Amino acid sequence: MSRNRRERGEGRLGTFFALTLLVVMIYMGFKVVPVMINAYAFKDFIEEEARFASVRKDDEEIRARVYNKARELQLPITQEMIHTERTNARFDIAVSYAVPIVTPVYTYQYKRDEHISSPLF
Repeated sequence: MSRNRRERGEGRLGTFFALTLLVVMIYMGFKVVPVMINAYAFKDFIEEEARFASVRKDDEEIRARVYNKARELQLPITQEMIHTERTNARFDIAVSYAVPIVTPVYTYQYKRDEHISSPLF
């Protein structure tokens, strides 16, 4: 009988730890995944803008479109953060930004440094 008493309850701490870890992972998923999806969508958008820069002659229009997309995706980007450069052969867009991911314990800065270069035809 004394052996059963010692074995009873074993694994409760492990189960509690596993459930706590699962809850933390789900919470972080809800905080991090939307930010990563928006960052990827923004990168895809600026790649498209760089590809079609030869059609759009005005760099201010391109910067405005990039800025509006950043606002739509709720990214902390100002117009001053968007840099464009046009040469005879290439069009470059560069944007550096950081999205704060706030948790009860720590605020992580998800940093992105996007630099897209596309040939002009």
